[in-house]
Amino acid sequence: MGVEIRVEGLKKSFGRQVIWEDVSFTIPAGEISALLGPSGTGKSVFLKNLVGLLRPDRGHVFVGDGDVPHLRENELYAMRRKFGVLFQDGALFGSMNLYDNIAFPLREHTRKGEGEIRRIVLEKMDMVGLGGAESKLPGEISGGMKKRAGLARALVLDPEIILADEPDSGLDPVRTSYLNQLFVDLNAEMGATFLIVTHDIGTARVLPDNLGLLFRRGLVMFGPREMILSSTHPAVNQFFNARREGPIGMAEEKDQAEVESEGNVPQAMPAPIPPQLMPTDGSLRPGMKRPGEWLREHHVKPPPGSFIDDNGRNWLTEWDQLTRAGERPQ
Repeated sequence: MGVEIRVEGLKKSFGRQVIWEDVSFTIPAGEISALLGPSGTGKSVFLKNLVGLLRPDRGHVFVGDGDVPHLRENELYAMRRKFGVLFQDGALFGSMNLYDNIAFPLREHTRKGEGEIRRIVLEKMDMVGLGGAESKLPGEISGGMKKRAGLARALVLDPEIILADEPDSGLDPVRTSYLNQLFVDLNAEMGATFLIVTHDIGTARVLPDNLGLLFRRGLVMFGPREMILSSTHPAVNQFFNARREGPIGMAEEKDQAEVESEGNVPQAMPAPIPPQLMPTDGSLRPGMKRPGEWLREHHVKPPPGSFIDDNGRNWLTEWDQLTRAGERPQ
């Protein structure tokens, strides 16, 4: 089962350049969360602070009973066993075949025999759809297969937290869709806490239980998917609906004059909220909520056309029938 990550007052800078400051939020245990933001806002830096590869200038990262920035080296080493990390490019060793790449953490961090290692590696390769590819080298496989091999390696120690740094970068939309479904199925099976950094708005709109946005050296907002996708906050509305009008420009911040010139342009309403991805077997993950549940509790009207899938099914009104039938949004 996954564990909660609680971040309090985190600040990170390199020299005089402040990356972000006073970042505070809680990543719920066992749920899928995604963190987005314009390029250069420190999303990958944030992940490195979570696992102690970088230390913040100040603040706390509580994982279980430990505060990551303030752990001794031996305590930090033990804490990292809770994490599995999928790096942007898979970070595979080019001279090793996939089997040895995936077995590497087991050989480095455990005293398991080769028979037990083989059982675990083959199990994880099957989980990510790489059964039979053990002898292939990284240079012989596609980008999507490299991502899945990196994910299998992240899973071999049965982590309670899985961090994925732009797992969809370099993938076409179809492979991205398959990878998103794999994340949902793994979360349903393992119950681990997932934090995914991504630029892909399609992924952000259908995959996670929670969403967050980094911008202007801080966390603009973090919360349930429906809260973020229905928000009229200028930066949130602009980013998650991929619009030019708003405070985000080609550089991280627009010139004040440009923002003021847009002052007379009416702000567009949020786009319809799509149904959330369901596990392949039609089961319900613990972190999932009924469509519209957050909106109803907070008296927020959903954007017109929300929760209707490509087949015209309305998951807001037909939830009970569709889930009983084991159907899922495509």
